[in-house]
Amino acid sequence: MMARYLLFSNIIMKTALQARPGTVLRIGNDLMLVVRHEMRRGGRGATNVQMRLKNLIQGNTSDRVMDSEEKLEDVSLERAKAEFLYESTGTFAFMNQDTYETVELSEDDVGDAKYYLTEGLVVDLQSFEGKFIGIVLPIRVTLKVTEAEPSVKGNTADGKTDKLVKLETGIEIRVPSFVNEGESIILSTETGEYQERAKA
Repeated sequence: MMARYLLFSNIIMKTALQARPGTVLRIGNDLMLVVRHEMRRGGRGATNVQMRLKNLIQGNTSDRVMDSEEKLEDVSLERAKAEFLYESTGTFAFMNQDTYETVELSEDDVGDAKYYLTEGLVVDLQSFEGKFIGIVLPIRVTLKVTEAEPSVKGNTADGKTDKLVKLETGIEIRVPSFVNEGESIILSTETGEYQERAKA
């Protein structure tokens, strides 16, 4: 999904749906880091977003449910391109592509972004006044299917079938029934949903 931004007097606004893990929002007088972001469809076509937010000033976390179209102020942070190197016992290592320094982050720092990190993936590391804030992932990533039930023929009301598979990072998602173990697929880091098979 293309990001849409609204500008009002140099303030960049995002909808709750557009906020992703690693996004920092100004809510009241607080800077809130989006740690977890989950889209939920309700009745009559309504869509809500459940977010886990970390208060960067106070340090505490909280869960909030917002309407997907609620406007929020997006805080501009310093960004540095970094390549993901490896994870070891809960420590995630990245190499800053400008300075070639290794940056080590904890599992708490990385949050749900860990489910999309593979060796060599380039991300944006965000900081605010010199302090690490969060990770911004590419909009789409390619991951390998490590566990999947064999494809089975069947029909649902809309003529499509899907199944639950496990990917190389440990995340489980629903995919079309024709996706098999060992294949690579592309998924959205904004929604966590399957997009398409990766081309060989």
